[in-house]
Amino acid sequence: MGAGAIPIILTFALLLVAWQVVFTSNRDLVRARAWGELARRLLPFAAITVMAASLPLVQGPQVWWLPYAWALVFGAVLVAANFLSMPLDERRATRAFRSGDYVGAAALYRKLVERRPLARYWAFLGAALGAGEHHEEGVDASTKAVELDPKYGLAYYNRALILQRLGRSSRATKDLKRALEADLPRRFRTAARRALEES
Repeated sequence: MGAGAIPIILTFALLLVAWQVVFTSNRDLVRARAWGELARRLLPFAAITVMAASLPLVQGPQVWWLPYAWALVFGAVLVAANFLSMPLDERRATRAFRSGDYVGAAALYRKLVERRPLARYWAFLGAALGAGEHHEEGVDASTKAVELDPKYGLAYYNRALILQRLGRSSRATKDLKRALEADLPRRFRTAARRALEES
């Protein structure tokens, strides 16, 4: 195996990791059969796939500027694909939530829920409402997420956090256990285990 094979092997390893990340973070879209949303989330993966497929074309010719042009073009394509992979309102809502603007985040998540009532948007709305001290509304939104997708662990986790704030610890414990049995990202799984140990 020559030195020319190393970039190809690394590219295919990157493809494998990218597919794993996209698939594990979007199983709820598969369960909801939200194929358009899933296709949108796959845009960066598709860009990496095209980049990997075009790599042998760049390695062949001995034109000095071709690898630079290839890297520049695919850099721009990857940035554009990443930007387009999430609805603008979701991107804004996430930014608002992370900056502590829970009222603004909740308003944006409400728009998303009205347009596309997916479990993830209901769960995000529940988290924003709960963080903004609208606990009962947060519980209701999280419950709607659970009803839409009983395997979406983040909805149980968010509801458990709100229930803990309301002093309903036994129900919160049940939700934390359900979250661990459901489809829950690793960092939330760790937080849920820690919360269960503390309760």
